[in-house]
Amino acid sequence: MRRKAFAKLTLYLHAKERIDGMLHFKNIIVPIDLFDMIYLDKHETMHIETDKTYLPNDKRNTVYKTLMIMKDRYDITDNFKVRIVKNIPAQAGLGGGSADAATVITMINDMYHLNLSDQELIEVASQIDEDTPFCLFNRPMIVEGIGDKLTPIELETDMYYLLVKPGFGVSTKSFLRRFKDFQEEKSLELCLEGIEKNDYQQIVDNTHNDFQKPVIKRNGRLRKVVRTLREGGLDGVCMSGSGTTIYGLTQDLDTAMTLYNKIVFDYPFVKYGRIGK
Repeated sequence: MRRKAFAKLTLYLHAKERIDGMLHFKNIIVPIDLFDMIYLDKHETMHIETDKTYLPNDKRNTVYKTLMIMKDRYDITDNFKVRIVKNIPAQAGLGGGSADAATVITMINDMYHLNLSDQELIEVASQIDEDTPFCLFNRPMIVEGIGDKLTPIELETDMYYLLVKPGFGVSTKSFLRRFKDFQEEKSLELCLEGIEKNDYQQIVDNTHNDFQKPVIKRNGRLRKVVRTLREGGLDGVCMSGSGTTIYGLTQDLDTAMTLYNKIVFDYPFVKYGRIGK
């Protein structure tokens, strides 16, 4: 069995509070057309392999953790071989590991005809991390709580993106554990209103990420990326999630392609594409 695991962009990230040590959010997240490929088959032993040497192939891998949760929760005695072909960069704020985990949850659900409800899928995904529940469904959502409260929204505005991931990342777990710079939510409702009204300008005027200032403060090289995308004619330039990917938006594909061709060799990872999948 094989399946695509789609990345995500965070149009708005608001860290509301910390409860019992867990950050609670209210975010606007959308899927994009960047994906990993997951190959899963039954096997004599548990075996994880990837095409990237820097990724762990043991219990530290989110897919391994996911399989063990599914095996225990649903009394599955089989073992599995999983091959992951990575296109989504690590520590990028694009939900790569979460997407892989969510995809494996849906694959096991289908393979064993578990017929799990959306809530049951979310309960499993919430044991992985805050992005995995969203990645189960791959549609625009308001994501709240610890990632376990999902409200679908319609995004009909045609938008293209350009992503830049510099040669360093941010460890999501360690960053979230340290974060304490809580602020009042400023313009999330305006961003949502823009989405509802199909108002591109209102959307891009109100993209936001509470993590952006503290991350850029520690990694000043990101300022150059932000400046490059803005000067290249992109709108709504913002950081995605808790990683170091900076994105910009446009309704003109040529604008994204022109800037891509200009900077593609300046950074380890540069990609343009369409919001949605």
